[in-house]
Amino acid sequence: MSSDEVQNNKLQILGKLSASLLHEIRNPLSAIKLNLDYLKMIQNELPAEAVESVAGCAEAVQRIQHLIDMLLDFSRKGSNKTSDCSLNDVTLRAIEIVHGNSSRLNINLNHTLYSGSLKLRINKSNLLQVMINLITNAIEACENKGNVMVRTYLNKDRRIIWEVEDDGVGINEEDKEKIFKDFFTKKTAGTGLGLSVCRMILAEFNSELDFESKEGDGTRFFIKFNSELVID
Repeated sequence: MSSDEVQNNKLQILGKLSASLLHEIRNPLSAIKLNLDYLKMIQNELPAEAVESVAGCAEAVQRIQHLIDMLLDFSRKGSNKTSDCSLNDVTLRAIEIVHGNSSRLNINLNHTLYSGSLKLRINKSNLLQVMINLITNAIEACENKGNVMVRTYLNKDRRIIWEVEDDGVGINEEDKEKIFKDFFTKKTAGTGLGLSVCRMILAEFNSELDFESKEGDGTRFFIKFNSELVID
């Protein structure tokens, strides 16, 4: 069996198992969330270190819930519902969700957003998950006291651009060709599906995900949104 056939087989198996597994994950996740909510209610009785740990766990649960919702939505035929949304508002929500993680890792997370209206007709929850994934990757690529910048703007062709840039380790030339392939990852606990899923989600809206990187000098991931998604 060729490597491509092996990979396609993996994807087929993953597709069959994912929906049922995601539903099963929801039950214990709900129990964890209930316990965290209780700990938040009595946080005045907890030591400062415990309060910080509870906040970190709550953020992680929220990210998992977003990921489950996105994957379940993505797996349903005809479920790619769109709505009108502000790109800047979705960006700020993504930053809010990952901010605790950047603080714990001592990473400076900043943003510069376009001052005008950037309205899109798109699947808001899927877009949010793409942003969370890309910003999280940027944070994890940085060393202590590193910097991550998120931007929205119009390029010279008047296309809406969303980007996240870090000053982390960068991507070597060999890995650049593999970065969007399914199951490719350098993380010991990663699945290697994050970037490929992000690109696939954006492709459904005829939008592009790409990157520029120099090893040892950081990376910039950027989304070019299809002009047909723009709401005047």
